[in-house]
Amino acid sequence: MKRMARRKKRRLKDKRAFRIKLKRGTIFSVIQIVFFSLAGLVLISFSRQGVILIKLNDLLVRFLSWSAIFLPFLFISFGLLVSKFKTPFSQANIIVGSSLFFVSIMTLTRAGIIGRSAWEGVATLVTSAGAFIVLTGTTLVGLIVLFNTSIDQVIGFIIKVYRGYIVSGKLVKDKFAPGKKKMKVIGDVSGSKQAPSAKIIRKPFVPAKTDEEPLAQRLVSNVPGEERVWKYPDLDIFTDTGSGKVDRGDIKGNAAIIEQTLESFGITARVVEVNLGPAVTQYAIEVALGTKLSKITALERDLALALAAPTGTIRIEAPIPGRSLVGIELPNKSPEFVPLKKILQAEVMQNHQSKLAVSLGLDVSGNSLVADLTKMPHVLIAGQTGSGKSVCINTFLASILFRASPTEVKLILVDPKRVELTGYNGIPHLLAPVIVEPEKVISALRWILSEMDRRYKLFSQAGARNIDSYNEMSGFQALPYIVLIIDELADVMLFSPVEVEDAVTRIAQMSRAVGIHMILSTQRPSVDVITGLIKANIPCRIAFAVASQVDSRVILDGQGAEKLLGRGDMLYLPPEQAKPVRVQGAYISDKDMNSLVAFLKNQGVSPQYTEEVVSMPKAGS
Repeated sequence: MKRMARRKKRRLKDKRAFRIKLKRGTIFSVIQIVFFSLAGLVLISFSRQGVILIKLNDLLVRFLSWSAIFLPFLFISFGLLVSKFKTPFSQANIIVGSSLFFVSIMTLTRAGIIGRSAWEGVATLVTSAGAFIVLTGTTLVGLIVLFNTSIDQVIGFIIKVYRGYIVSGKLVKDKFAPGKKKMKVIGDVSGSKQAPSAKIIRKPFVPAKTDEEPLAQRLVSNVPGEERVWKYPDLDIFTDTGSGKVDRGDIKGNAAIIEQTLESFGITARVVEVNLGPAVTQYAIEVALGTKLSKITALERDLALALAAPTGTIRIEAPIPGRSLVGIELPNKSPEFVPLKKILQAEVMQNHQSKLAVSLGLDVSGNSLVADLTKMPHVLIAGQTGSGKSVCINTFLASILFRASPTEVKLILVDPKRVELTGYNGIPHLLAPVIVEPEKVISALRWILSEMDRRYKLFSQAGARNIDSYNEMSGFQALPYIVLIIDELADVMLFSPVEVEDAVTRIAQMSRAVGIHMILSTQRPSVDVITGLIKANIPCRIAFAVASQVDSRVILDGQGAEKLLGRGDMLYLPPEQAKPVRVQGAYISDKDMNSLVAFLKNQGVSPQYTEEVVSMPKAGS
């Protein structure tokens, strides 16, 4: 008995000795290698070389017929699915969509023994006509899931392919027809047949005038949705308005008055530079070593009196950033007009690569200033009525609409006043009609928060850090930037202050990487509207003329805005600087704005609204 027990024990030990324990990652790696190997073998078998590969190919042709060409791609997709390395091709919609498409198209075409058997099984249940309808539907569903698109885009792509054949045939006929003149075509028409998404033709800002509209653009004018070629606006839609004659007064006389006034108070100074701005003239003075700047700033009212300032006030910038000079800004007797067209055709704007580059205006030296919304990444605008806030928002919108297509930038516009932004209704860039009800604004903020979370999950799966890297990896599934513009924040804050503050704060903290940006405007720069939490998360500010020093401190954390002239005169505080820059804002007339909106609407691309933007329920309800 003891001997038998020993033998039994020895056998158990021998069995345990040959037991293999594998980690979960090892098992997945083996499965991944098997799938990749199968894909490679199936692909090589089509060469019809090697005894085993020839038999394998015969089996594939017998059972799957021509649909066997899809097998390597399916095996590779399944191999990527079990991999830890997340790529756009390992997403669930790629696996499910390609599998459904493979099975449906194989059955629909009765490819091989499996395809014929599956067709007979379905036809027995719903007749041959019903089987055709069902399998055609599942094939389309597979394509839609595979490319994560919509039925409208699929139909548009089919129409685009069909029109591409027509265009190619017509061009060949015209090219070789006797007596016909050679026609210039913009864009690769033949190549567009294989493009999975819309091809955007970027026109130069000042294009050469031609007698006829380019053929390629004219022929795709009726292609719906995103499959349509987007035509960017020209600068010609803006009118050539004169900037007006500026009156700066006696510049040499003013420089002498500044030196004499400072000397009378015991300050040795010399005017070394004069900067001619559109709204103010800046006199840059060099002071003697050991002079306290506080002594100069204390003489602000005395200098305004001596210079007979048109508005009764001047602004002293002590010191000018990056220079060992003090700037004394004297308002011009008649300011210069800065049309938006002048900024859009400036070299700094034309060389800017960002789709969210916006026109600010001209600084005190007359240089064009352009800001990038992706670097701000949010901006707070404040100023009293008539100071130029709404015009500033319109110039920002015009700059974005001028440079970006609907697939690149989407807009959510909030206009509680109902008169400033409602003219943009119907443009294809909108995610929802212009919002005027406060309760819908809360819904829009909730939707942005959910969209932000969704994009972060996508980036995490794809291994992308921000929207630019994700768009690079995704290609045809590129995500657009989203810009939220609220024209009057105070009205929204009165409706639901706690929820609005929480939502705005969270968006400001986290949305930069996912391509969501905010432009918030208010004419009440008080701590009730612009709370400390909102200010802390939105470092970029624009201050127009305000009523008091207190309001200036709320928006800029310093004085200066109470001395602005109004009508577009602003202080711009970029996030990378500690001191604001004085800018005369660009101006766009109602006529030019209406021309731009009409151009966008006449492209034939209807806006694709997202219903959840204005009907998003509260979390937990």
